[in-house]
Amino acid sequence: MRYCQNTSSLAVLTGLVCLLSLPANAKQLPGSISRLLDKYGIPLSAVSLDIREAASQRRLLSLNSTIPRNPASVMKLLTTLSALEILGPEHQWETRYWANGAISNGVITGDLILQGGGDPFITADRFRHHIWSIRQRGIHTITGDLVIDNSLFDLPAHNPADFDGRPSRLYNVGPDAALVNLSATRFVIHPMADGIIVFADPPLAGLEVKNNIQPESGKCTHRGRGWSYGVHRQGGKVIAAFKGKYRIRCGQYSIARSVVSNHEYTFRLFKFLWIHSGGIFNGGYRIGTTPENANAITRQPSETLAEVITSINKYSNNVMSRQLLLSLDTPDAHRPATIGGARTAIRNWLSRRVAAMPDLIIDNGSGLSRKSRITAANLSTILHAGWISNYRPEFLSSLPLAALDGTMRKRLRGSAVHGRARIKTGLINGVRSMAGYVNADNNKQYTVAMMIESSSVNYRNGNAIQDAVLEWIYQRG
Repeated sequence: MRYCQNTSSLAVLTGLVCLLSLPANAKQLPGSISRLLDKYGIPLSAVSLDIREAASQRRLLSLNSTIPRNPASVMKLLTTLSALEILGPEHQWETRYWANGAISNGVITGDLILQGGGDPFITADRFRHHIWSIRQRGIHTITGDLVIDNSLFDLPAHNPADFDGRPSRLYNVGPDAALVNLSATRFVIHPMADGIIVFADPPLAGLEVKNNIQPESGKCTHRGRGWSYGVHRQGGKVIAAFKGKYRIRCGQYSIARSVVSNHEYTFRLFKFLWIHSGGIFNGGYRIGTTPENANAITRQPSETLAEVITSINKYSNNVMSRQLLLSLDTPDAHRPATIGGARTAIRNWLSRRVAAMPDLIIDNGSGLSRKSRITAANLSTILHAGWISNYRPEFLSSLPLAALDGTMRKRLRGSAVHGRARIKTGLINGVRSMAGYVNADNNKQYTVAMMIESSSVNYRNGNAIQDAVLEWIYQRG
């Protein structure tokens, strides 16, 4: 393996370090990894692997590292790092509230307008604070409707069933400039002394839970078995009906689902919270824009970008990542943000500060894509850009820690790698990926980028292969 001599900081920064290496073959791969690939029937041609020293970019191991592959949720590393570099870690979004009508004696004679600012993470608690902030200004009655202004983003129509036919799963929720609480409802099954209760958190106006789950004795073998639920409409209500048997020894269990559209969810949560706060509201909702003569009520800032990317990367949140991607296209008064504009912003940043990546295909900025493509070598370059970034602490701290938190909290427990690897993983059918940083036994830092595309790879065997790679890096270092 030969390396060019031009390793100046400028060359490293621009991605121009010359790394000339022979591709690895089966004999060069560590035995622990080769044996697992053979065991699970995954050919070498389906695997891309690139391991480097984080600071110097000296390549430790390379296999098919220039082949573009689907990175699944590892693509979030590019979205979040470029956002840090383009927007800054202190960046905040702003949700604004307006009255389309006169405000007198606590009454809005007209509509309340919720003008979305693209906030990726308005939780139910923060939305409750928004409403309380309006109420603290003396407003108690709205005579008109809730108008949802989501015009900041210009998006194609979104069908949550398109990706895998599971429209209620939260990873299939689409982005929206006025998204609230990720359109998520958590249904909680809770054993009590006198039976089983089921409730929705947060409650929504017009959402009714019908509980026909019966308690059952016996050992808890699987908390998700023995009961089922379905959602249907009845007039203006949304009915979530639960039935079956639930073993008391299983304790509390919950599932989070999206049961209505983004805009209907925002309306139903708003109506519940407004009335629950003592306010009066009998209107409906509609999508619209904010008139120039609307009366300002309040502005509500988001969490900082540094906090948002931690939620995105630690827990691999797809809709938040898609929201963040759109925020990279800076709209103006004449046009909204678009996915195309956001892709251009990332490519411009890469070309200017990191390296041009002609093989890169950015789809929606998250892992929920069959179109996204990147090479393991380019993932390593992005990881190095994060390593030398002014915002390295914010970027690295957003990644899951092996055996400790996020999507890695149950991985490598009892291993020497415990707490020493910051790894973003990805998974869709036929794809298992990871990328991140490992603090080896010699206290040297290494980057790792690995993608497997094969009909034979799945969650469990993909984990075993990834864990073997991480343990090898720790020991090899």
